[in-house]
Amino acid sequence: MIKKIFIIAGESSGDMLGSKMLREFIEYSRLNSDYEFIFSGVGGQLMQKQNFSSIFPMEDLSVMGIFEILPHIPKLVNRINFTVKKIIEFQPDYIITIDSPDFCFRVIKKLKKYSFFNQVKKIHLIAPSVWAYRENRAQKVAKLYNLLLAILPFEPPYFEKYGLKTKFIGHPIIDDNPTLSEMELLRSSFFKTYQINKDDKIILLTPGSRIGEVKKIFPEFIKAINMLKNNINSFTVVVLVVKKTQKIIEELSQEIQAPFKIVDSSHKKLILSSADFAIAKSGTNSVEISLYKIPQIIAYKINSFTHQIIKRIVKIKYANLLNIIANREIIPELLQDNCNPQKIYDEMLKLINNKKLAQIQIEESQKSLISLGLGKIDNPMKIAVTEIIKL
Repeated sequence: MIKKIFIIAGESSGDMLGSKMLREFIEYSRLNSDYEFIFSGVGGQLMQKQNFSSIFPMEDLSVMGIFEILPHIPKLVNRINFTVKKIIEFQPDYIITIDSPDFCFRVIKKLKKYSFFNQVKKIHLIAPSVWAYRENRAQKVAKLYNLLLAILPFEPPYFEKYGLKTKFIGHPIIDDNPTLSEMELLRSSFFKTYQINKDDKIILLTPGSRIGEVKKIFPEFIKAINMLKNNINSFTVVVLVVKKTQKIIEELSQEIQAPFKIVDSSHKKLILSSADFAIAKSGTNSVEISLYKIPQIIAYKINSFTHQIIKRIVKIKYANLLNIIANREIIPELLQDNCNPQKIYDEMLKLINNKKLAQIQIEESQKSLISLGLGKIDNPMKIAVTEIIKL
C-alpha cells in the first residue's frame, strides 16, 4: 500500500520536528511491510537527511513579525501558490503542516476550492496558541484540518469543542532527553575537538535562525559577553548557527572579545552536552537548553511597532514555554527594551556566581518539562504517526 505524504515545515524548529516525523514514518514502513511512503513538500537540512526533497528552500519562509514580513509578501504569495500547485500535482493521501500557521493555513485554505480537498487527510502539528490570543482561530482551524497534534496538555479542549480531533502527544523535543553518560562522552569529545581548556566555562549563545532577529539581538549578546570578559575568568563562547545565518554571525562575531567558536547546528547535541550557561533567543531552543539542564536567560526583541500590536492582543505574561506552564518566571526573560547588554550581563553574572540560583532554575524547569511529557510519554512522534495513519 503506497501512501503519499506532503509535509510543510517553515523554519528550523519545524525542520527538526519534520525530521523526527520522517524517521517514524520510515520506521513504521520497516515494521509494517504493507506500507510504503512517498514524501514531498518543504523542509530544511534535517529533513533532507531523511531523503526528503524540498520543492524550494525552507529558508524562504523564515520571516517573522507583522512589519518585518511586509517586504516579503510578494515572494510569500508566490510560494503559497507554488506550494498549492505542487500539492495538486502530487495528489497526496496526507498533508502534514508543521507550525508556521501564517503560511500553512493559507495553503490549506487555497486547497479548499479543489475537488480532492475532502479526500485528502489534513494534519497540523503544534496547535496555534489560541489560549494566548485570538481564541476564535480554533473554530477556523477546525474547518481546515482532520487532526491536530498538540504539544501542551491543556490545548485539546480549545479545538475539540469545534469538532476537531486533537491529540496531546507531548513535546517531540523530549525524545532527545540525554543520559548522563552520553553527555559526559560528548562533553569530553567537544573539548578535544575544539581544543578548549577543560577548566573553561562554556557560554552558549543562540542568536536565532532568521537574519532579521540575529541583527537585532546578537549585538546585544556580544556587548554583554564583552562585559562579562572583564569580570569572569576562563570562559569560551560557543555560537550556534544555521546555514542561513552563518555569514552574518561570522561578521558580527568579530566584535567578541572573549575566545569563541562558531558551530553549525548539526553539532547541536555536542554543544548542548558541553555548555555550562546559555543566552538564548525566545523559542523552542530554550526548551532544548533546559532539557540539557543548562542555566539560561532568554533575551529577545522585535520591531517596536509589531511589539505594540502583540502586547495589545496577547493574554499571557510570559514568552517562554516553560514559564508559561509554570505561570511564573523560572527562566529570566529580557524582552524588548530589557534586551540590552547591561541587563543581560547582570542576569548572567547572577547565574554564574550563584550556584544555588542556577540549580533552582534547573529543578523548576524539569517540572515544566514533565508537563510536556518528559518521563511520561514515549516518543511523541511515534504517537503522532500512529494517529495519522489511523485517520
